[in-house]
Amino acid sequence: MVYLSKIRELCEKKGVSMKQAASDLNMTEQSLHKLIKANSTKIDTLLAIADYFKVEPAYFFDQTTGDINLYVKVRKEELMGLIKKVLAYSIHGFGLIKLEWDEKEERFNSYFDMLEKQYTPTKEDLVYISSILKEERDLNIKANTDIPIELSDKTTPKDITRLMMTKDEFDFTSAYYYNIKKTQAQAELQKLSSFIERHNIQITPSIEKEMGELKDKIRYYESKSIIGGRG
Repeated sequence: MVYLSKIRELCEKKGVSMKQAASDLNMTEQSLHKLIKANSTKIDTLLAIADYFKVEPAYFFDQTTGDINLYVKVRKEELMGLIKKVLAYSIHGFGLIKLEWDEKEERFNSYFDMLEKQYTPTKEDLVYISSILKEERDLNIKANTDIPIELSDKTTPKDITRLMMTKDEFDFTSAYYYNIKKTQAQAELQKLSSFIERHNIQITPSIEKEMGELKDKIRYYESKSIIGGRG
């Protein structure tokens, strides 16, 4: 679950008013209050807010409060969790392009971006990953216990990512992915529109159909790139 009410405490830490923060984020104060009250926003808005307050987007998924710069060394189990996350993100279409220990900050730094070619696990890979997850569950290591581990002919890579990620991680990366796809579709539509206008090309039924399909994609991706407000 997302906790956008934390924007208020971030304003206090930053020493700015809600009105000033809203202005800096190119929105009205009323819009910012409405966003917090609804506890729902578009992924690109969440990314902009996180960047403004210099926090990771994941900060808004943690119900606890306190020093946002407090980190602890990871235990062996946590390190295994990071490795598991690398697999999950890669299957989901992302790559952790940096994963290194910061001795000064005593934390792992990691960043993810879209992969040119996402990792598609083979059947053998899925069986191996499933066996690891089952072993963790048998040892009572925290997992998404409401999801069955047993593989079947209908098991998909996405099913595996749901097991290896928390719900918040899965929802966030899914919304982030669709936001990028929306941006790509918008750029493609803009490029096509500019070409038609620049060369004074008559819009034929086939061109109109292509533009309509791009607009449908944009609307679809827009509807999927929402964080929060989904129970």
